[in-house]
Amino acid sequence: MESNKTISDLINEENEDFNSVNQDEELEINEDDSRKIIWQAKDFSIREFSSMLQDGDLELQPQYQRKYVASPKIASKLIESILMDVPIPVIYLAEENDGSYSVIDGQQRLTSFISFINGKYPNGEVFKLTGLKVLKELNRKQFPDIEKEFQNKIRKTTLHTIIIKKESNDDVKFEIFERLNTGSIKLNEDEIRNTVYRGKYINLLAELEENETFHELVKKDNFKNRMIYRGMILRFFALSEKSYLNYVPSMKQFCNKELRDNRNLSDEKIKEYKSRFLDSLDMVKVVFGENSFRRYIPNNENENGYWAKSRINMALYDIQLCGFVNYSKNDVFRNADYIRESMLDLMINNQKFIDSILIQTSDRNVLKNRFKLWLEKLDEIIGDSNYQSRTFSYQTKKELFEKNPVCSISGQRILSIDDCEVDHIKPFSKGGKTELSNAQLVLRYFNRAKNNNENYT
Repeated sequence: MESNKTISDLINEENEDFNSVNQDEELEINEDDSRKIIWQAKDFSIREFSSMLQDGDLELQPQYQRKYVASPKIASKLIESILMDVPIPVIYLAEENDGSYSVIDGQQRLTSFISFINGKYPNGEVFKLTGLKVLKELNRKQFPDIEKEFQNKIRKTTLHTIIIKKESNDDVKFEIFERLNTGSIKLNEDEIRNTVYRGKYINLLAELEENETFHELVKKDNFKNRMIYRGMILRFFALSEKSYLNYVPSMKQFCNKELRDNRNLSDEKIKEYKSRFLDSLDMVKVVFGENSFRRYIPNNENENGYWAKSRINMALYDIQLCGFVNYSKNDVFRNADYIRESMLDLMINNQKFIDSILIQTSDRNVLKNRFKLWLEKLDEIIGDSNYQSRTFSYQTKKELFEKNPVCSISGQRILSIDDCEVDHIKPFSKGGKTELSNAQLVLRYFNRAKNNNENYT
């Protein structure tokens, strides 16, 4: 049986609870697309699923999917449910272009059933039933140890299945995948994306997420198994390839479009994409080091500020990584000190920029303004060879700090180099040069106070 239904028609039949879906991030689907859900209801026995897997016609646990996470007790109870005739929830499959299937919802169930028949979990451990409360006599038994009647029952048990046909719109498939995820451990949007948009692009993201420099800068190894890395890399490609100027919310749909449009990248394009990402990473590392993608938070009082090292600010991630795309390594490395200090200055002294990395960061105008402010600053430093920088280099600041870490305005000792700025003794606006002989070290708090108060003495 095949039919065309709206998203609501199809999903409501299986699940009434959409509270887990982030409404602000839902895909925008026009009327034509929303009707293009072509699906087929079909029953498969566990034996048939096992054969499909063996023949390569079923993607049960591909390299891009979330690993099998069911505990031995949960897996055993699934087996017990079959033997007790407890209904098993519907399995959802996506039909691929070659006629094979990938699992949308039900991977943990199918893996448990097939693993028990085969005798081992995906990790190679022996599958022995455990924790059974009703059929206690089966505890510690493997598949060959249980009665023949039970073996046949497991093999012959049919699972109700809904197949989302390959003709369905990709965005709609993404939406269905997202909403049907009702298990205790839900897939995130990057895991969903990796199934819906399988191809060379996904393989590239999988390769790049293993890059050591990226791991070093991101410092979020706990994200690795949930594919957050891949989403971050895709975000970079979407903003750098399609341009931030063409960004239209939501970010999820913007990234999906980039992936869909370039699903099967040519070898030449893959090489170009890879080079772009790795070069930008190298430049970010040299300029920002351990503080890459992190926000510096100044104190509004006469106290030290600090780096928010434990959290990545995605707005900063976007502009820092994408900002260097159109510049050579030589140009960036040569101006690294000035670039770093300019970023600090924006994070501390420019309220428009501060707001743009904290408030409604995915709003189109906010994102465009954030990029504009940063790219203008980069162009001032790198793009104009005759430009006279207002910002002293980090090297100058370091030299003054090591010589005498005392604020020239307050006379207070400076404890951290990032809590101070290099100020012009003779103001830049009055012809003062940005050079060591016209430089003095000041605490950021007092320098801001001076700049905000014309009567400051």
